[in-house]
Amino acid sequence: MPLDTRRSFLAASGKLLIGTIALGSLSARAAEEHQHGDAGNGLTVAASAENVCGTCEFWGGMRQVSEDKQAVIAQSMGWCNNPDSPNHRKLTPADHEMQKTGVWKRWSLL
Repeated sequence: MPLDTRRSFLAASGKLLIGTIALGSLSARAAEEHQHGDAGNGLTVAASAENVCGTCEFWGGMRQVSEDKQAVIAQSMGWCNNPDSPNHRKLTPADHEMQKTGVWKRWSLL
């Protein structure tokens, strides 16, 4: 269908624009529903957990120790800064379990 007039070109462009906006809003809604856990509360890991990234001295994500010192609350993914780890310089979630033994070191704040 040739767009030989200005009016037919504008009509076709408008439909394309509306379709793009609708697709964008659907994508944003799907991404919002697919988030891991409750982003406001973070991911909670037991402070006593061993071989877990969130309780390791070398894990570089945003985290804090709970007031009762029973849990670590992580707000993001974190970089592994342990040169002996197979995950060195990779992003890992706080609840990721280390497969290689002898690499994990308890976080000094715990």
